Amino acid sequence: MQIRSAVHYGRTDDCDADLDCIRCHLDVGRQDDLLSMRQNTCERTLGVSMSRILLAFILLTLPSAEVQPADDDLSMRLEARVPEYTLSGSGVVDALARAACRFHIPMGIEWVRDAHSSNDFQQTWKDETVGNILTSIAAAYPSYTLRVEGGVVHVFRQDLLKDKHNFLNLKVPDFFETRQEVAGLTNQRLLGTIQHIVSSRYYPPGAGEAGSYTGGNVPEEPLSIKLRGLTVREALERLVATSEHHLWIVTFTDDSRLTATGFLRTETTWHPAPFPNADQPMWDFLAWSQYLASFPAPARH
Repeated sequence: MQIRSAVHYGRTDDCDADLDCIRCHLDVGRQDDLLSMRQNTCERTLGVSMSRILLAFILLTLPSAEVQPADDDLSMRLEARVPEYTLSGSGVVDALARAACRFHIPMGIEWVRDAHSSNDFQQTWKDETVGNILTSIAAAYPSYTLRVEGGVVHVFRQDLLKDKHNFLNLKVPDFFETRQEVAGLTNQRLLGTIQHIVSSRYYPPGAGEAGSYTGGNVPEEPLSIKLRGLTVREALERLVATSEHHLWIVTFTDDSRLTATGFLRTETTWHPAPFPNADQPMWDFLAWSQYLASFPAPARH
C-alpha cells in the first residue's frame, strides 16, 4: 500500500510538475505573443504617424505653393471664351498690350522696334479663348512667341531670350532687398541698379541715387518680395505678377551697335530712339490703366 501510494503520489507530483511546466510555457508564449502584438501595433502606429508628418512637411515646403493661386487665376482668364472681340493695334506691342488690358492679363514683352514689328494689326475673333487671341497676335509677327510662366504671359523674340548682350539675363545683385515697399519704387530702384551695371557709372555695392517716386493715379500696396539672385527678366515678371503694375515692356533698338559695356541698346514705348549709354537700359513698367491713357486706340480701317 505504501509502495503503491508512494508510486501513486510520485506519479501525481510528476504530472503536476509537467502541468506546471506546460502552464509556464503557455504563459511565456502568451506574453511573447502579447509583446509581439504590442510591438507590431507600435510600429504600425509610428509608421502612420511618421507618414502623416512627412506628408505635412512636403505640403508645407512645396516651392510651387506660393505662386500656384496666381497661375490658376491666369489659366482661368486665358481659357475664358470671348463671344466677339475686335482689335486694332499699332504693331505687335500695342496689339498685345491692348488685349492684355482688355482681359486683365499680366504681361511682359521684350521686342525689337523695326519695320516688321511696327506693322499695324487688325482682326476680329468670334467665340474664341483669350489665350488663342493672344497666340494669334504673336503669330502674326514671325519670330515672336509667347509662354506662360510665374503667373505672367511672357512675349519675346526668340533670338533675344539667351542673348549674352541682353541685359535681362543679368542677375539681380545680392544686396538688392525689398521690404514693405510699393512696386513702382522697387522698379525704380531696380532700374537704377541695373543701369549701374550696364552703363559706365560705377558705384559701390548698394549705392543708390537721390530721387523721388510718385505712383500717379495708381493706388499701390507695400510689398515684401525677394528679387536678389533672379534674372532681371524674372524679377520684372515677379513684380508684374504681384503688384498693381501688370505690364513690363523692354524695347530694343533696331541697331547692331552695342553699349560701351557690350549690351543691346534700349528705347521705350514713349521714347522711340536709343537713350545715351549713361542711361542704359530703360524699360516701361505700367498699370493697364496707365497704358490705355498714354496710348489712345488707333483708328480702325
